[in-house]
Amino acid sequence: MKKYPHDKRASPRRATETISGSRAGAAKPPAPTDWNHVSQWYDALVGEQGSDHHQQVLIPGVLRLVQPRADMRILDLACGQGVMCRAMAAAGAEVTGVDLAADLIGTAVQRSTHPNREKYCVGDARRLEELSLPAESFDAAVCLLAIANMTPLSPIWAGCRSLLKPGGQLVIVLLHPCFRIPGKSNWGWDDREAVQYRRIDGYLTSAKVPIQMHPGTDKSVTTTTFHRPLQAYVNTLGSAGLLLEKMEEWISRKQPPAGRRFSALDASRREIPLFMALSARKVPFEPHGTGGGGIKKTPAADDNI
Repeated sequence: MKKYPHDKRASPRRATETISGSRAGAAKPPAPTDWNHVSQWYDALVGEQGSDHHQQVLIPGVLRLVQPRADMRILDLACGQGVMCRAMAAAGAEVTGVDLAADLIGTAVQRSTHPNREKYCVGDARRLEELSLPAESFDAAVCLLAIANMTPLSPIWAGCRSLLKPGGQLVIVLLHPCFRIPGKSNWGWDDREAVQYRRIDGYLTSAKVPIQMHPGTDKSVTTTTFHRPLQAYVNTLGSAGLLLEKMEEWISRKQPPAGRRFSALDASRREIPLFMALSARKVPFEPHGTGGGGIKKTPAADDNI
């Protein structure tokens, strides 16, 4: 693969527009890990309609969990080129997509299919307060295959909570952190049992892992993935007042190639999930000692990798 040059596009301001804002004095989070430098490669990979995984698993799964409709406002965090935004807008929802990669936002604007229901912002998901979005104005927020590229988690959850209406929903989808650990997991084959298995060499230790985007050619082009155990997501969500209500594990729909190992390979595909989806709700914080119906506000776990 080649290293693609930056495509500096200007995003037209229309009904589907790019909006931005700033606030002085806010503490700076760690350096951004957006994908602007690989935007053309990523767009070629995903395309206008999304990859096979998007079309067969991810988009249908998110639509089923969120149930977008005409009276809903939905926030899409790290929306990329707007694949999920367009699907939710097609269902009638008003969607705002946020991504720090300006080139991907430019592509999302250009590909808008429902301009009256799609808006796009160049912004950092860890600093949503800078975008001047109305507080408690969104029915739901989604983050599709991006949360593992951002750190820390706590300001992301706090920003979502401030923008969600009471009882609002947050849906996060990521590569399954129990089975897809960069540099610590892979497939193995047992000749004696004639089965494919998933080998896990590490899980509980959080890690910052550079991922080569063009292996075999330009090793300098990388993105960053942050591996975290499942407890990091559950605990930081709870600390932010977002109560986990559902977890789903989704398998790949891609069948293995034909051959004598087909049945064994297909069995492992159907048994070991590729993706994990978490659905959480904004709930009231419970004042200490009241025994109320909310959850206790406690310091967030150290999730800054």
